[in-house]
Amino acid sequence: MSANTMETDEQFTYNSPIVNFYSGKSVFVTGATGFLGTVLVEKLLFSCKGINNIYILIKQTEDLTIEARILNYLNSKAFHRVKNTNPELMKKIIPICGNLEDKNLGISDSDMKTLLEEVSIVFHVAAKLLFKMSLTAAVNINTKPTEQLIAICKKMRRNPIFIYVSSAYSNVNEQIIDEKVYNTGVPLETIYDTLDTENTRITDIFLDKRPNTYTYSKALAEVVVEKEFDESAAIVRPSIIVSSIREPIPGWLSGSHGFPRVVGAACKGLLLRWHGDGTVVCDLIPVDHVANLIIAAAWESNERRLMGNKGVKVYNCCSSLRNPIDVITVVKTCIKYRKYFGTRTMSIFTPRFIMKKNYFIYKLLYFTCHTIPAAIIDGFFWLTGRTPIMLKTLDKLSKISSVLEYFTHHQFIFLDSNVRGLLRRMEGTDRQTFNFDVTEIEWEPYLQNFVRGIANNYDYSM
Repeated sequence: MSANTMETDEQFTYNSPIVNFYSGKSVFVTGATGFLGTVLVEKLLFSCKGINNIYILIKQTEDLTIEARILNYLNSKAFHRVKNTNPELMKKIIPICGNLEDKNLGISDSDMKTLLEEVSIVFHVAAKLLFKMSLTAAVNINTKPTEQLIAICKKMRRNPIFIYVSSAYSNVNEQIIDEKVYNTGVPLETIYDTLDTENTRITDIFLDKRPNTYTYSKALAEVVVEKEFDESAAIVRPSIIVSSIREPIPGWLSGSHGFPRVVGAACKGLLLRWHGDGTVVCDLIPVDHVANLIIAAAWESNERRLMGNKGVKVYNCCSSLRNPIDVITVVKTCIKYRKYFGTRTMSIFTPRFIMKKNYFIYKLLYFTCHTIPAAIIDGFFWLTGRTPIMLKTLDKLSKISSVLEYFTHHQFIFLDSNVRGLLRRMEGTDRQTFNFDVTEIEWEPYLQNFVRGIANNYDYSM
């Protein structure tokens, strides 16, 4: 590295309170191998070069060893700019073998000793985003590990800042959702005691009009964080996390699930009828906005600690209040850029996407426009000796879209005064480097890159 580059980096660091805060500190990240976690780790390496080590919790699977998983992770395209500018920074990523569902998160004694001695900031990003889990499964993977991680944090020598990544939809039994932790109504101990019963009626009472066990388990985890921390903690609640707006690559997307898969199916001409209200605001948030807010929230938590301000601070990381765009506009705009799927679409003509609130009209349209054509194509496949796949593919897409229907029928207002206040506190350099201002999103070019990212990651096996 040249002397001029060194001077630039030193000057940049001097003018950046956030970069200075991370300098010399080690962090621990759960969920680092996921979509958001990967962007978070990459951003810490690229913009906070003085960071010490980034310990990431990683689970060994039946198919891959820890060594194989970390190799795949480090080879992700997300890290291209770090490798191009300073590949030595990649050595700061250190895997910690573990499992969220095991005691002490499955972390070995030697690794635990390292974490307890070195870590100053903990980012709890890991979660299982599956709407149709049993209550027991949701609590065991999304709530109880949060308690275990907090217990570990309390043993850490450096009294770490703790950031929990929740969901904006954790409290959608309310229409107006403020930046505060909501009472879930039933004590955690009572919930734990009744988990094994899996009584549907009891589960419905616990959920209190929430649409699924996932959102409820995240709300419970928020209660755990508020209960266990009276300072140095924050909760970040992102809405629907989608492709990056700028970093590490415009339009970068990992995997193809949930809303991106529905959009991808619409672009391919596979799913053009959806049950929902097209006028409902679609609360999308770029993944790099979420990562930047998480990084800045840790800095502000430390600033609050230094000033003696206690309590857990909540940040609603959402776009709908400041820069709204409705569902039908999102999908139709994306379909305009279906060219990124090349010849892998069902029609040479731009298809027409229709949403219907009335369930019976929707089912009629779905049957005539999807089921009948799919049956005809499968019949042709069968007659020509090929495997019929269209009805099976359609069934999978229908199940994916159905779990999102709740969010296309209900409108929520996510208040964001804490997010706006954090933006105002950030100085010029930090505001540019760790930008999460949703008012600056230009939806048309952003969605164009979003479709490009979907096309590059679309799962055609379905």
